[in-house]
Amino acid sequence: MTETARGGAIVTGGAGGIGAEVARRFAAAGYGVVLSDRGVSVSGENPGRDAADSVVGEIRESGGRAVAHHGSVADFRVGEELVELAGAEFGHLAALVTCHGILRERMIFNMTEEEWDSVVDVHLKGTFNCLRFATARMRAQRDGSIVTMTSASGLEGSPAQANYAAAKAGIVGLTTSTALAMGRYQVNVNCISPAAATRMTDRISDRMTNTRPAGERGGPGLIGALAVALADPRLRRVTGQVFTAADNRLARWAPTQEAESVRIEGSPTAERVREAVRDRLGVQPPRRFAALGLALPASDDRDAS
Repeated sequence: MTETARGGAIVTGGAGGIGAEVARRFAAAGYGVVLSDRGVSVSGENPGRDAADSVVGEIRESGGRAVAHHGSVADFRVGEELVELAGAEFGHLAALVTCHGILRERMIFNMTEEEWDSVVDVHLKGTFNCLRFATARMRAQRDGSIVTMTSASGLEGSPAQANYAAAKAGIVGLTTSTALAMGRYQVNVNCISPAAATRMTDRISDRMTNTRPAGERGGPGLIGALAVALADPRLRRVTGQVFTAADNRLARWAPTQEAESVRIEGSPTAERVREAVRDRLGVQPPRRFAALGLALPASDDRDAS
């Protein structure tokens, strides 16, 4: 099954869906895999060891190298444990891929503090915890690759997933910032916005699913292949990027940049700024208003009193 043995690859959320595919792909490419998964439900409950142990067993039976870790990446210490485990088992830390995540959907005006904190802690803080220790190791060895996971919700928003969307948008900023910091140490850092049919997408409404073509909710094969490709030393100069991987369609997102610019002549009064925003900047609503059939707020065009 394996090619020439390489170093270790940490894959978080590696026991199901996208994470399991990524873990299998890295093992098949010759990496030793530290498979991190707490074995919880989609909403983050009922942890168990069986899921991670099962995928590790499958990789080993196929001739690959893998070990399981069952801690929560939301725990700062677990980030350190994963890096130490990769070093102890496989020596060189070649790659980190963060596929972990949970969902707790709620409209923003009904969301509880616990629903916000739990999702942000797992996705955003959990990604930081892993990057914190992986970058320290990769900086010392002056080599390595990191791949994080955002989502269409993080890039375009989601009406019933403010916690998830905010965390996933934060991961993009974390990825770009880490790429800027790590380039001098020969480490590339990129982000994938995946689309695949998994147990997490089973909870998405038909209206949300329809924002992508039906053919782009296939298997996670391209996502796994992209993660392995980005870890290849031949792609080290590819860094700070966000890619879409959806069935067999691969795309790159344009970096965030100013779209239009105007100058405010004279004193910047609220009236002049209002007219500049409405009439000169050409403001476009987010794509998902139309894609989801959501209503825009109506402007009140009456003269201000």
